[in-house]
Amino acid sequence: MFLRMSCIAVSTLALSGLANADIIYSDLTASASTGESASIDIAGLNYEFGIQTGGPLDYAYVTTTSQGAGLFVPLLSEFEARNFSAGDSIGTLTSVLDMYPLGGGSENINLSMFDFNTNTGNWNLGETGYVGFGFGSGIDFNYGWIEFTVNNGEIAMTGFAYNDEVNQSITVGQIPAPGALSLLAIAGIASRRRRRG
Repeated sequence: MFLRMSCIAVSTLALSGLANADIIYSDLTASASTGESASIDIAGLNYEFGIQTGGPLDYAYVTTTSQGAGLFVPLLSEFEARNFSAGDSIGTLTSVLDMYPLGGGSENINLSMFDFNTNTGNWNLGETGYVGFGFGSGIDFNYGWIEFTVNNGEIAMTGFAYNDEVNQSITVGQIPAPGALSLLAIAGIASRRRRRG
């Protein structure tokens, strides 16, 4: 009887660990070259990125085209995408989540990541950075990150993740723990072997 109860306790521990952090992760990759754009859907909402050209414009950008979706911007610059580092926390205490339509008025704008004309921006060429995003309404939001690399003439997205639990933060670079399901399976196998033997 004692052995059976301890196996149930192990299974419950693994399940409760899974319930605490429902991280949805995708290693989907996409890229856009100069003058092109690409878009991805995250939880049914559209996010777009690319390299805008024409006239004096030549910059890498990210935006959202969906109601209820937003991107984090630096505190003093509402027209740029904030660049997070691996290990940063994104959540209710992270400022400032700018919701669609992005910008000061009712017109949606692209949030600049790197300006190729002036060689300025929140991204360093060739280095990985993370855009923080949120979706929801009122005071209820889900938070996540999108991984980007900006190079001369190309922007590449190499994955994204978000916390499926409303108003729960996510650590930049955080992905689901691969061992959690394995622990649950091992506990179930051990329980069956002990009862048979």
